[in-house]
Amino acid sequence: MIKRWLLTIKRSFVDDTAQAITSCFIVVMFGLFPCFFGVNGYANITWSKYLFLLVASGLYFFSLLIWWLVRIRRQEIRLSLCSLPGLWQKLSPVQRLLLGYALLMVLSALASPYPYLVWWGEGRYEGLLTMLIYLAIFIAVSSFGRFKSWYLYVLLIPVCLNIILSLLQLHGGNPLSLYPNNYDYFDGNVLYSGQFLGTIGNTGLLSAFLCLVIPAFICYFIRQHTDRRSYALLAAAVIAAIIMFRSGVAAGMVALAVGILVILPLFLPSRRARWIYVILIIILLAALLLWLWQYEGDHVGLVGEAAAFVQGKADDSLGSGRIAIWKETLQLIQDRPILGGGPDTIGERLDLYFTREVDGIPTGYRTKVDMAHNDYLNIAANTGIPSLVLYVLALGISFVSWLKNSRDVAVLICGAAVLCYCVQIFFSFSLCITAPLFWIFWGLLEQSLRQKKNAR
Repeated sequence: MIKRWLLTIKRSFVDDTAQAITSCFIVVMFGLFPCFFGVNGYANITWSKYLFLLVASGLYFFSLLIWWLVRIRRQEIRLSLCSLPGLWQKLSPVQRLLLGYALLMVLSALASPYPYLVWWGEGRYEGLLTMLIYLAIFIAVSSFGRFKSWYLYVLLIPVCLNIILSLLQLHGGNPLSLYPNNYDYFDGNVLYSGQFLGTIGNTGLLSAFLCLVIPAFICYFIRQHTDRRSYALLAAAVIAAIIMFRSGVAAGMVALAVGILVILPLFLPSRRARWIYVILIIILLAALLLWLWQYEGDHVGLVGEAAAFVQGKADDSLGSGRIAIWKETLQLIQDRPILGGGPDTIGERLDLYFTREVDGIPTGYRTKVDMAHNDYLNIAANTGIPSLVLYVLALGISFVSWLKNSRDVAVLICGAAVLCYCVQIFFSFSLCITAPLFWIFWGLLEQSLRQKKNAR
């Protein structure tokens, strides 16, 4: 299989250099990036991943630049101001919207009262530079990339690695010495803040990673189950889902549930079957709401908090304090609604702390909130409501196009991954550890949709 991949890449360099360069980048990001954790394990994993992203994306863009300059030298491309309108016309609506989103981010950074923060960001490296890298990855992949089924088998490598590591860690192990000071998973939120699994880091980020790969693997298996190799993807998806549930990340569980509800009717054979499915789901949701309305248990955990929300008894502590964070974030949006405070400046503007009680520590853990824990609110607070509108419009167009063209295997797989990620990030935030993979999947979805449109 590896030999065939190498031959395919070699042939691609001859046939389409930009596509081959993009394939190499995707292989690196799917196969190596999730596995990389640096030399200090979880202690410095965000910086290690960010450095990897800078190097990989920098080499990718530099390679495309060289390819572009060579084509100009050979007069295969004629560059002039007159050609710019033609280039704009070749862009898809989603690409245009995201370029507008990039422009608003730049304006937000220039107008920010925190010029010392906007370029790199405050601690999480989600400043203007990183956001522009994400968008450049999307534009490049959606222009030059092509979805290949073997990308999923490349992605299977880090998934299997994370499954093995997570299972060992959930049983008290510390393989690869990822936990510093001989800590383990069960010391999380006791001897150190947060909980960590696998080579991704925080359990919430591992959940975001799995929300990309699980639906992609399952959709490929359903459409290509005659291929015996696809059973490896199914097995990995099932075990990964078990690990996600074991880690107790509610955002991931909700995202997978929503994903299944939305994706399942796409496999039904007729419109009548799909309508029956929709009616059954409405009935089941109504029954669920009625049950939550009458729920009398403690308002803790996923079910208890959902019941509190339905019964109108939700307080600021709901969702690990997310209600309180969202309220504060909405106030920040009102303060600067057009351009926000600047990329990744919300931590500077939020004056919100959470204290977690820990046995043996009288003062507990006191943590400053530096993210909205809802990426859509985060965008509005950082770069303004107009930028959020453009971003959501781009996602909406992709979602509708995905539903209309889901019979195409590439469209189905990439769209399923994007959908689940977008649901879980409603309760989470963008970070350089998982966000690049989302933008690659979105870019492959957009390219697959364009390719299908051009084939008509």
